[in-house]
Amino acid sequence: MKWYKLFEDEGQLQRALGEQGRRMLRIGERRVCMVEENGEYHVFDNLCPHNKHSLMEGTINYLKEVVCPLHGYRYSLKDGLECEGRSTSLAIHEVEIRAGGVFLGLKE
Repeated sequence: MKWYKLFEDEGQLQRALGEQGRRMLRIGERRVCMVEENGEYHVFDNLCPHNKHSLMEGTINYLKEVVCPLHGYRYSLKDGLECEGRSTSLAIHEVEIRAGGVFLGLKE
């Protein structure tokens, strides 16, 4: 896993996420979505594995799933599995808040 420093501290992270609690980030050629949901930070690949639609436009439901706005596929923010097994899994990435900043772990 390769770690990338995203923000200097959690305050900078929260300002970047704004009122909607979400932001698209570009790490090299990869685009990921970062969302804050009930005090937890989640990062996942932007494109839905099913039909490559942007999940940045999706919603987070009460089951902690990101819901694709195109066809309603639901992916767990915990492990990336699609709730009904209709698609390959969504890549979920680790976020760590450390003394030196906010870091994102991407599997290479």
